[in-house]
Amino acid sequence: MSGDVTLSHDSEFFIQQQIALGTYRGRADAIEAGVELLRQRKALLDRLDESRRQLDDGEYVEFDEQGLRRFFEGLRERAGKSAVAK
Repeated sequence: MSGDVTLSHDSEFFIQQQIALGTYRGRADAIEAGVELLRQRKALLDRLDESRRQLDDGEYVEFDEQGLRRFFEGLRERAGKSAVAK
């Protein structure tokens, strides 16, 4: 489905500036980028809602300072191994 999109003067001006700077090839590309950001925002809000539900239901692990340090060290190690594998 496609159609004309009417934007506020400020939004239209901003898009035209971005096109002039070479950030986007055209108006449609800029609008697609905006829609992608809306999708990402929706996904983040969904993740936050799920995280809140997990907290409310007691689905979490408590860490003391030393345990949290070990947890992040493990993450660093896994990230390092992942970077080397690529």
